Amino acid sequence: MKNRVAILMVISIILIMALSACGVVKDVAAVNDLGKGLMTALRDGDTAGSWDMLTTAVQDEVGSTDAWADFVYPRNFSNWNFTNTQVENNSAQMDGEATLGEETYTVLLVFDKVDDEWKISGINFALK
Repeated sequence: MKNRVAILMVISIILIMALSACGVVKDVAAVNDLGKGLMTALRDGDTAGSWDMLTTAVQDEVGSTDAWADFVYPRNFSNWNFTNTQVENNSAQMDGEATLGEETYTVLLVFDKVDDEWKISGINFALK
């Protein structure tokens, strides 16, 4: 009887860990898709699409879609490569590089999970 209880406990722990890992994998995939989606929207000048990817706090800080368009216009990176994605609880970060003409920039994107949906809560482009 004690062996059965121990076996059931071990199986339960393994199942819980497996389900947690599935959730993390799903979140990493969602963050990666959103980050690449933002970069594609910037490249293509899709201000409306990229605006919808932002948290309301970032939208409030930017002020308007017109101000966002002013931010997007000069940042039409021709290519990018993310080398690191980290997800912890309801926050995530992607790091990489992007090219604009002859210049290379480091890219840092920060994400927050809002109502079970990932949104961009921080953006930093720095000339390398």
